[in-house]
Amino acid sequence: MTPFFSVLITAYNRADEIRRCVRSCSDQTFQDFEIVVVDDGSTDATAAVLAGIDEARLRIVRHERNRGISPARATAGRHARGEWLVILDSDWELVPNTLTRLKEVIDGLPPDVHIVRSRLRADDGSLQPGIMPTGITDYRGRLRWCDAVVAAGAASDAGHCIHRSVLDAENFIDGRRGAVETLWELNVARRERTFWLPEVLGLQHTDSANSHSREVSPNRLIPRLLSEAPDTLWMVETLLTDHGDELTRFAPHYQHSLQESAALEGFLAGNRRAGIHHTVAAIRTGSIHDSKLLATLLLGLLGPTALARAKVAGRRWRPWLEKIR
Repeated sequence: MTPFFSVLITAYNRADEIRRCVRSCSDQTFQDFEIVVVDDGSTDATAAVLAGIDEARLRIVRHERNRGISPARATAGRHARGEWLVILDSDWELVPNTLTRLKEVIDGLPPDVHIVRSRLRADDGSLQPGIMPTGITDYRGRLRWCDAVVAAGAASDAGHCIHRSVLDAENFIDGRRGAVETLWELNVARRERTFWLPEVLGLQHTDSANSHSREVSPNRLIPRLLSEAPDTLWMVETLLTDHGDELTRFAPHYQHSLQESAALEGFLAGNRRAGIHHTVAAIRTGSIHDSKLLATLLLGLLGPTALARAKVAGRRWRPWLEKIR
């Protein structure tokens, strides 16, 4: 029998977090769902923890090697049987009424709206996304939201519930490592409208040692930055090419940040030509007085490892700098 929801969870070395995440699904007030966990080649006790969870609705798929979050989500999407798919990071939790509330919202959606985004509450009490659209947004609305988020320096994470027809038309990007979902998001936004639900339906924890966005260990972060750079550069360059005209018209701040990202990833990938090209493009769309951009250029010319070490240092100093602002 087809469940109404499939909760899709991806995990890599999350033995200490995955039980909490799955338990938040089991504790839902709405019960017509399945849980699909993709263990993305974990080398810790994640597989053993999952095997020990007593939950009949849990299905576990394992990658033989670590492939990255986007390929893991693509695998989860292929194994999902539900009509609506709830995307959940393994260091997040659902609040007990998440699926009940989503079902109520879905029942009242216009027939052409197939995406629902909701709010998250982080451990420090902050709400994400930092800027929340109201009602329904289309492609241009998505671009304007991205622009506002970048201009304000706000967080953009949000709960994500999509109709399975969205993945049938365009699944998550497979075969590419790193944070390549930004391209998928904008590609989907060209076809699909999104309803933004301002209620908190998820809890975002910050206790994972290997968080993709919060990792500060040089031994783990530097190799990851260097290995993911070619695919992340591909993603940003593809995004700038495929969405360039719309970015120029509706999201100039976002376009500038993407050019900065392309410069960074070019240098991290050891592609100086791409790094210099995107640095020049970023200067044209922004300011030559951008200290971060100039630092990327100077460190990038020294080599990928020097730039990666600087990025690690920036992450480690970020909490202290935010406290003294």
